[in-house]
Amino acid sequence: MSSSQATAAATEPLFSLGRFESACYARKHEQAAREFVALLAMLDRNYGGFDRGFEAQPTASMVGVDQDPHVINRICSALSALFSDSAFGLSLDGYRQLLYFHRWIATLFAASSFRNADHILRALNIKGPNARAVEVNNRDLTKFCLLYTPNSEIPLDMEALWAYDRHLAVALACALLSPRFLGTMAAHDKREVLLEWLPLKLEQINDLNVLPIGVLHDVYMHCSYADTPRRHAIKAPINRLVRKKLEEQGIRDVTHVPRTRAAGEKPLLMVVLEWFSGSHSIYRTHSASIKAASERFHVVGIGHAGQVDTLGKAVFDEYVEVTGDTVSFVRAKAEELQPDIVYYPAFGMFPHSIYLTNLRLAPVQIVSYGHPATSMSPFIDYFVLPEDWVGDPGCFSEKLLPVPKAAMPFVPSAQTSTYDPTLREQPDTVRIAVAATTMKLNPGFIDMLARIRREVDKPLEFHFFMGVARGLVYLEARDLICRFLPDAFIHPIMPYAEYMARINACDLYLNPFPFGNTNGIVDVTALGMVGVCKTGPEVLEHIDEALFTRIGLPEWLVARSTDDYVRAAKRLITDDAMRIVLRQKLLRSDAVKVFYQGQPELFGKALETLL
Repeated sequence: MSSSQATAAATEPLFSLGRFESACYARKHEQAAREFVALLAMLDRNYGGFDRGFEAQPTASMVGVDQDPHVINRICSALSALFSDSAFGLSLDGYRQLLYFHRWIATLFAASSFRNADHILRALNIKGPNARAVEVNNRDLTKFCLLYTPNSEIPLDMEALWAYDRHLAVALACALLSPRFLGTMAAHDKREVLLEWLPLKLEQINDLNVLPIGVLHDVYMHCSYADTPRRHAIKAPINRLVRKKLEEQGIRDVTHVPRTRAAGEKPLLMVVLEWFSGSHSIYRTHSASIKAASERFHVVGIGHAGQVDTLGKAVFDEYVEVTGDTVSFVRAKAEELQPDIVYYPAFGMFPHSIYLTNLRLAPVQIVSYGHPATSMSPFIDYFVLPEDWVGDPGCFSEKLLPVPKAAMPFVPSAQTSTYDPTLREQPDTVRIAVAATTMKLNPGFIDMLARIRREVDKPLEFHFFMGVARGLVYLEARDLICRFLPDAFIHPIMPYAEYMARINACDLYLNPFPFGNTNGIVDVTALGMVGVCKTGPEVLEHIDEALFTRIGLPEWLVARSTDDYVRAAKRLITDDAMRIVLRQKLLRSDAVKVFYQGQPELFGKALETLL
C-alpha cells in the first residue's frame, strides 16, 4: 500500500451515508450489512449520537434546516430498500448479532418521518401489502423480528411466535423492553403487556444465551419505569438464569471464614460501585453515609476506571480498581478480604451488578436506592433507605433496613455553584420546568401536561430538561412531546451550570410519575422553586413525597391521583402571589440545606447491628 493509500484508509469514515445508500440500492447486500452494523455500533457507543466516523453529504442546501431528520430519513429509506429485497436474508446467527442493536434500529425509525418500520413489514406480508393482518414466511421471520419495534402499530401474537420458536419470542420480547425511551402509547402499551407475559415464559427457558445478554441489564432496570404493579416480576427469572450461568461457568459463592478480630480491628464493609464520580447522582446521595461508615468499618470500594473519579475514591479507606473480568475480579477480592458486609449503593446500570447480586460474597449483603427498586434476588438480604422513603414494605423482596432520615444526607454536586434565584412575580407567560430523563417520560404523564395546558386560561411554556437525551434519542423524544405540546421547549443534555441557569428562568416545576425525582428536587430547591409531584407505594414514587415533606411544602402539592395532580398544578400556575410566597419561604429558610444536614454516622451504626 502506498503512503497516499494508507492516508486515505486512515481517514475513511466508519459509516458513509453515500456508501451505504449505494450498497443498498445496488443490492450489494454484504457491503450494506457491514455499513449498517458499523452505524448501529456507533449509535450504541454514543448513546444514540453520531461521531466523527459518520459522513453524510447533503442533497440540497441545508442552511437554516435541521439536518439530522433529513439524514435519518435517507438512512431509513435505504434500509427500506435493503430489507424489502427478497434476496436479502438474515441467518439466525446474524439475527442474534443484530438483536443487541435492536433498540437503535427502533430509534432510527422513530427519529425519522416513518416513526416505525411497519411499511417494510407490510411489504413482506404474504397476504399482500394492504392486508390488515401481517403474516410472513418462515424465511423472513428474522427480518420481521428485527424490524418489529416498540412503536409498531401492527398487532403481534406473542403466543403464536412462542409456539413456533420460544427462543425467538423471548429474545424479541427482551429487545422490545430494553430501550431507554418508550414514550409513545404503542411502546408503552407493549411494555405493560410484555412485563405481564414474559416472566412466566422466562421460567420455561434454561439458557441465558438465547437472550440478548448485552441489553439484559436494561430489561432489568427499565422495567421500573412501567405502570404495572407487577413491573419487577421480570427480575426473578432473569436472576435465576444469571445464577444458572454463573454455576455453569464455575463461579461459586465465597465461603466465609469466621475470624477473630484483633483488638481495635474494625469489621470490613466492601462497597461495589457502578458510577461514583463527584458530579454523579449516586455520589450526591450516598457518599456522605459511606464515608461516615468508616467510624465503625474498614470501608473498601471497588470500581472501574472512568466511572469513579478522585472525589469518589477519596470516600473510602481503601479503593481497588477492577482489572479484567469484573465478576471474577470482585469475587476473588471478596474471597481475599472476607468482608463482613457487601454493599451495592446502586445496581442494574451495568451487567456485572446483576451477576454479582446473584452471588454470595459475604454473610450480609445489602442494596440501596441508587436505583430505587427491589432486586428480587435471593442473595440480597437487606434494602437500606431512609425511613420516610419506604412507602409500602410489600414492594421489596429484601428485608427492609429503614434508617433515620438523618442517616443518609446528600452532598452537593461537584459542579454546584452559588445561584441568584429569579422570582418573576406576575409573568405574562408562566414557564414550567419538567426535569426528567427520557426513561421517566410516558404518554400518561405527557398527556396530563397537555390537559393542564388546555384547562389553564393563561399562556404557558413547557421546558423539558432530559438528562441523557442526545442524538437520535433526543429527536425521538422531541417528536413525541411536540405531538402533545407543539410549542414546548425540548432541551438536550447540557452542562450542569447551563441546566441550572435555564431552570432558574422558569417559575415552577412538575415532576414525572410514576418514577419521580431525587436530585432534580434538590436542584430546583436550591433555586427556591416549588412544584407538584405524585406519590405512591413504591420507593421510586414515594421519594418525592418524602423530600417535599422534609422542606415543608404544603400537602396539596403531593398528589395521590392524576386529578389531584392537575388541580394542584392549575392552582400553582394561576395563583402568582401564592407561588411567590411559597418560594420566598423556601429561600428564607435556605431549604436546600435540609438535604445536606444530618447524622451520617447513624448509617454505619445501623449496619453494625446486622453483624
